[in-house]
Amino acid sequence: MSSKKTTVERISITRCPVPTASSVAFDRGFLQKELAKAGILASVLQDEKDAAMHGAHFDHSLPFLVREGGNIPALWARSTGRDTRLVALVWVDEYQTILALPDANISGPADLRGRRIGIPRHRYLEIDFRAAQALRGFHSALWLAGLTLDDVEPVDLEAPSAGRRDSWDTEIDALRRREVDAIFVKGATGLQAARTLDVREVADLGFHPDPLVRVNNGVPRAVTVDAELIEHSGVVERVLAALLRAADWAADHRGDLTRVIAAETGASPEFVETAYRNGSLRPALHENLLAALDAQRKFLFEHGFLAGDFNVREWVHAGPLAAAEKNYYEGVSNHD
Repeated sequence: MSSKKTTVERISITRCPVPTASSVAFDRGFLQKELAKAGILASVLQDEKDAAMHGAHFDHSLPFLVREGGNIPALWARSTGRDTRLVALVWVDEYQTILALPDANISGPADLRGRRIGIPRHRYLEIDFRAAQALRGFHSALWLAGLTLDDVEPVDLEAPSAGRRDSWDTEIDALRRREVDAIFVKGATGLQAARTLDVREVADLGFHPDPLVRVNNGVPRAVTVDAELIEHSGVVERVLAALLRAADWAADHRGDLTRVIAAETGASPEFVETAYRNGSLRPALHENLLAALDAQRKFLFEHGFLAGDFNVREWVHAGPLAAAEKNYYEGVSNHD
């Protein structure tokens, strides 16, 4: 007996507080309008009154969910067996660095040898992406000096369960108390902290010439969907078409884009403009993006952050993006 396919009347969108095409698409109404053409309501997961639903941002447990954000939770959810599909990646370079106190005699990555590095631990999260991204950042910095994580002393920093997840208070407080010698920060909020504190930037990771040095939770960002959505013809394609439109709009409206990102991150516009550059919000599935994500998978698995290993390229479902690009750009051309 065949089962009747569930009708898609509403999908949930979730994104991280970073530059995403999703946030722009919602701000401009692109997503809502595109999905409304198919009679589908678009809602924001973070706006749901039921706080229990918010955990789906990390474990992808909500039916008909579309997620754009850091790759660590997306990779972890897939490693647990969650039935998702990777439909696009987005590369936006972002500020990433290692911070130390000015009198710590740490002026470059080589000076980290034998030092205590702060690794924030958020025990209440199923996937501690903050710990993973800090470890990844230190891994990259040490690699620049021909060192490895075996050459430093990781110190666990217990983070409280309350407060903003993008706050660097746990790491900064430990640095100030000299419980650790160096910490990792990123993004506009990380830049704001670095510029307003008496600290030294030890390594420029976010804009290093080698793209693999820049790989971390936010680079590249992943667009993943609940696998069942793929079975509903055209739905994911519509979402991606809205993201393509949002990316094009963002490229032509940098000032307005800064406003949107500042609202998402809680950082001042001046830090937003400096922290995120050299990138596009355009979703893609180029081989270099997949290779970068695969390097991230390998690192996370080797350091115990994934429940199991899997093949990144077998996770990819490229059809909706190819269709969205074809139909979107044909539509743009026809209106020229």
